[in-house]
Amino acid sequence: MVIPVQGQPHSGGVITIEGDRIAGVGPMGPADIDLGDVAVVPGLVNAHAHLDLSDCERPLNMEGNFADWIGRVIRHRNRQGAKPDAAIRMGIDEILKTATTLVGDINSTADSRELLEKSPIDAVVYREVIGVDAQRAESSWMEMEKWLSATNHEGKVLSGISPHAPYSTRIDLMLKAAGSGLRTQIHLGETTEEFDFLTRRSGPLVELLARLGLDATTDLANSFEAVLRALPGASVVHANVLSVDDCVRGGRSVIHCPATHRQFGRMPFSLNCLVSAGVNVGFGTDSRASSPTLNLGEHLSHLMEGPESLAPLEILRCATSGGAKALELDSDHGDITVGKFANLVVVPFVKEADRWEEVIEGLANPRAVLWRGKWRENTVLAKPA
Repeated sequence: MVIPVQGQPHSGGVITIEGDRIAGVGPMGPADIDLGDVAVVPGLVNAHAHLDLSDCERPLNMEGNFADWIGRVIRHRNRQGAKPDAAIRMGIDEILKTATTLVGDINSTADSRELLEKSPIDAVVYREVIGVDAQRAESSWMEMEKWLSATNHEGKVLSGISPHAPYSTRIDLMLKAAGSGLRTQIHLGETTEEFDFLTRRSGPLVELLARLGLDATTDLANSFEAVLRALPGASVVHANVLSVDDCVRGGRSVIHCPATHRQFGRMPFSLNCLVSAGVNVGFGTDSRASSPTLNLGEHLSHLMEGPESLAPLEILRCATSGGAKALELDSDHGDITVGKFANLVVVPFVKEADRWEEVIEGLANPRAVLWRGKWRENTVLAKPA
């Protein structure tokens, strides 16, 4: 079974690959490799990850409030040092064992581009910019420009920019990011604490900034709407306390991190409402500071449960073409279409059962993965008789 995502599944379908791209998709016919009772789907897109935190053995302590957890992340980064390459390697190694073929990675002080370029994984790497006061904002922008000029890759790994969040990044810095022409992501609407900070300058986030000596917050946004206006093309990560109307406005993408959402014990995410309203939704793993694994396939089965559940094929669409669109790479990734990269995943599937849930469950431990036309190492495939 070939499940292109865009279009109807092909029972007994055949995919023709030339080089690193798909050259044909069709019904039953002769093939060089017979995969048996399986479903072939596009590679998953992990649209939001922090690979430089992959050295967390387990999610950091989430007791207390969100600002307390942020403080623990800051302390973890301080212990790491300035170049957490070992953590990035750990994250890449973990993802290589999963159904993910495309990643959106956020870089704080690290630079994951070279390591990702040497791996089979396609990626957009976003440089984080941050600054509550003008001096820190300016230095962050200069560091980003230096990072951008240091680009040395062949095009498989692309560069983007990520204003961190509205409680840590000035509006003028967001406007500069919007004018850069780079792909953009921002953490927005993650908690009610963020809403309290923006609208009333009260709560734990104010206290956190005060402890860091950052009391002057007048140049930060005072509403979600102000952030959305400043960053009209940005994909929004989390969006837990944004309204559906906020997300619909401007036709932007939303990236939901289901394992992190569950780890924090948050209220049900408005997944079905967003998809029904026509919002493009992609999925991410966030970091090991908030998620037990970077295996996006393990995080999808829960999305078939509860009041905001989605049908299995809709979950697959979000996890593939939705994520590719959020990364602005849907012209080359996200579905099985002629001309796109041959990033494919093979999972067990008994076609007579038409049990689409089996496809989602199989993504946690795929039978085989193809990156740009090349099988994962140690893949054993049957040939037709």
